[in-house]
Formats: sequence, structure tokens, C-alpha cells
Amino acid sequence: MRRIAGTMSLAYALLWGGAALAQQQPLALPEVTVTAPASPNEVRPTSQGAPGNPYFGNVRVEETKWPEVPCAASRVGAAMPGTCRRGPPQLTFERGDAQGSRPISNCQIAHDLVISNVGGLFFEADSLVFDPYYISAIGHQRQDCYVESIPRNLQAQFIDMNQVARQGTGWRNFTDSGDLASMEFTVAADNCLAIEKRGPRWGGGYTWLIHATICRKDRQPIDPGNIATVLQAINIRERDPNGLGR
Repeated sequence: MRRIAGTMSLAYALLWGGAALAQQQPLALPEVTVTAPASPNEVRPTSQGAPGNPYFGNVRVEETKWPEVPCAASRVGAAMPGTCRRGPPQLTFERGDAQGSRPISNCQIAHDLVISNVGGLFFEADSLVFDPYYISAIGHQRQDCYVESIPRNLQAQFIDMNQVARQGTGWRNFTDSGDLASMEFTVAADNCLAIEKRGPRWGGGYTWLIHATICRKDRQPIDPGNIATVLQAINIRERDPNGLGR
């Protein structure tokens, strides 16, 4: 009798427990989003998808996709004849105001390119440049409109700088001091140098930024005098001709 009573008690407990479980609501499973890691072959250090890119647009120099423009109309040119191309304009990731609103932006950052040569030096230079005194129909620019040096490993940016740098091998001797960073490389038998030249400070960044490759055809190394020659030959036009009141 004790065994039967014990068996009946166990069966009752299991039956009651099963009924109680049947009355419970099913558990809600958390939503899970799986994102595949970006391929380093697709996300370049200077592309729109690059981590730390402070611009909405794609700042990667892609010469074949940029239309050729008269150098007189380009925001970056040279003191001697050359080829100029226009890249897509850029917008910065501007902060909202105290109320959290974000008004229409009038931050106008041009990205143009010049290819030329001077004193036996072949150079290709692109510049991000904006007019700090630009006024549009909606007023002055916001205080957080300025050109930024992309906060990433600059050496990786040099290797992907332009069509010349992408042919480079033997990257070496990276330096970064003051307003100039540089790194040597080789294209075939030519000695070359990639540079970043930072313009006047403005807000949290600069009014312009130059990225350039310089190559010599005589197998001699690029020296500081060569850098000065090229920078003196490059013309930066800060003034935006589309602005008002200038």
C-alpha cells in the first residue's frame, strides 16, 4: 500500500507540474543581429566605410572616377600646367545644438586633385579645403565645420593615398613632426615620398589638408628641398566662389 500511495503521489505531482508548465507563457528570445566583419580588401583606410572617417562622403582618391576640370576652376592647382580632377564634396559629422536639433548644414568642403611636375619631380596632390568665411543663403557655417586629419594609422593611409602610392613597394622611414608627415617608398626604379601637409588650424581641425606623392626619375632620394619645391608649386584656393558677401 505504501508503494501504491507513493506512486500515486508522484504521478499527481508530475501531472500538476505538467499542467502548471502548460499554463506558463513561452519565453521571449532576445533578438540577435549577426554582422559579418568587414573585409580589409573592401574597406580602405580612406574610404567611406573606414573606421574613424570624419566625413559623410568617400574621401578615397579614385582618379578614373573623378571628372577632369580646368585647373583654374579647381580648389587645388599648380604654378605650372597640369591635370586637375574634381572629387566628391564632403560634409563633416556635425554635432547638434543644446536642444539636440541639427539644422541644415552649409559646411562646404571641396576635394580636388592636381597632377603635374616641377624641376624633374612628378607629383600628384589632392586637397580637402574649405572657406572658413563662407556664407550661404542659410547663414554662416557651423563652428564644427573644418577639415580633419583622419584619426587612423597614417602609414596605412599613405599606402592607399592615390594611384601612385598603390603601386608602391619598400615603404620605409615614416616621420611625423609639426604640420608635416612623410614616408618613403619605391615605384619600379623611382624613389618616391608620400606626404601629409596640414594647413592653418581652424576649430577642431584645419582650413585645408594636402596629401601628395612625389617621385624622382633619377633614382636619387627625395630630400627636404624637393618637398619644399612641390609645396611651393601647389596652389590652394580657400575662397569658395559660391559664397555670399565676398
